[in-house]
Amino acid sequence: MKELVKNGFDGYVRPDHGRNVWGEDAKPGYGLYDRAMGACYLQGLFEAVEKEIK
Repeated sequence: MKELVKNGFDGYVRPDHGRNVWGEDAKPGYGLYDRAMGACYLQGLFEAVEKEIK
């Protein structure tokens, strides 16, 4: 993440695969809830690095 921020990355970042959580019925690896949590986690890392560098 630090390198992405340092180099001015301005694209999309998304989790590759997730788990099926909370009784979700989905194709294995493509559960909506866990992938959404993963996307939020990645966004949080990105934001933390931005604040650290400033």
